[in-house]
Amino acid sequence: MLPGTVVETCSWGDVLGVAPADGTDAPDGAGPAWSPDGSGVTWSDAERAVWARLYDDPLYEIRTAVLGAPGGASATSPRALNLLRSRVRDLADDPDVGELIPDGEPREQFREAVAELLRAQEFAAALPFLTARASHDLVARSVTSAYIRFRERDAGGPVLVSAAERDALWRVVEKTLGGAALGLGDRARAVAWSTAQHMARPVVRRHRGALLTRATPALGDILLYQARGRPLRTYLAERVREIGGPVVLLGHSLGGIACFESLVAHALPNVRLLVTVGSQVPYLYGLDALATHRLGASLPDHFPDRWVNIVDQEDLLAFPADDHFAGRVRDVAVDTREPFPRAHGAYWTTPRVYDAVRTAVEEC
Repeated sequence: MLPGTVVETCSWGDVLGVAPADGTDAPDGAGPAWSPDGSGVTWSDAERAVWARLYDDPLYEIRTAVLGAPGGASATSPRALNLLRSRVRDLADDPDVGELIPDGEPREQFREAVAELLRAQEFAAALPFLTARASHDLVARSVTSAYIRFRERDAGGPVLVSAAERDALWRVVEKTLGGAALGLGDRARAVAWSTAQHMARPVVRRHRGALLTRATPALGDILLYQARGRPLRTYLAERVREIGGPVVLLGHSLGGIACFESLVAHALPNVRLLVTVGSQVPYLYGLDALATHRLGASLPDHFPDRWVNIVDQEDLLAFPADDHFAGRVRDVAVDTREPFPRAHGAYWTTPRVYDAVRTAVEEC
């Protein structure tokens, strides 16, 4: 936390927002300038796509590697097979793994996730192949994604695990299992690439409008927003006035919409900076769907001079604002290294976000 700052929360409970009209498309982002196969899909895109599949199916990468291997599984000794199986089983007790997974519930969740993986018939059937080829990287990513999936199942929703924490865990697991075998991971990833690239950025962006339409709230949520929009903006303005000043107003997703509209509807001179993170303000403005700011209108004079909009271009619910509000906002691009929809909630595990907020506050 910055010296001399105090964090005040303003929780209004229900998620509020409006839905775009049917058939309204969203603007496409610029595609990558380089890709290894000329398809417009970068290695970063493929990494996101593979993890998106692994989060849903921890055996995805192993399955594609086995199916894509010529001649099937190679012969392996029972001793080597038992050694790999025992190393996987004992991962929760390894001190290096333990440094990344604390004692208590997380450690037990990891132990249970590994046990479930070992009980899976498909994993057991793939073990001879994995042992013969020393494909410890595939096993490590499978274990890591199974652990994250197990935690989310226990929690009943997403858990905050950054891409850096995820990668640190699977690399430690890989090392514990015996390290990487040169070239084997590349062959497995090449198989995964052919499937995963269909999920990556250029293809997903092409269908962004359809994805957003399916993701928008139901009619009840729209009516809820319409009924409570003005009281919410009034409440937020009152909270800002109570605090005094100077104030930095920060909102994520629909929270950013509420902050933006409150600043349009109310003169709040003690607000020195607005920070929106993963915001749909530009998208709704382009649809003329904002309650307080009509399409084509200029921002009022009392709107803060400083506005920073933080966007991960892989987050399909986040939009750059400079095109609509040129000269009044600064877009800051970050990379959560997570696929959508995880990217939308991954800002708070991304150090670059905190760096951007700190810089913006210090510049006030």
